Amino acid sequence: MERIIGRVASTGTIGASLSGVQSIGASLDTSGAPYRGAYEVTPTEYAQVLPTAGKTPSSDIVVQPIPSNYGLITYNGSVITVS
Repeated sequence: MERIIGRVASTGTIGASLSGVQSIGASLDTSGAPYRGAYEVTPTEYAQVLPTAGKTPSSDIVVQPIPSNYGLITYNGSVITVS
């Protein structure tokens, strides 16, 4: 991360001093190993983990929409309906 540290000069009166750190953009850390797993995921009833921590993907990871054959489950307090 790039940082700019500076001071505000004034010929008049400033009611408070200013200090801080300003971030400029985000840096891309390309030092990680390349990610070699799935880049396309379709939701299922179970959690799925793409092991990307510390790795550098080579393209976008795409999460597909829920398939149209998945049922909608509703509960009104006494009846469960699967449609």
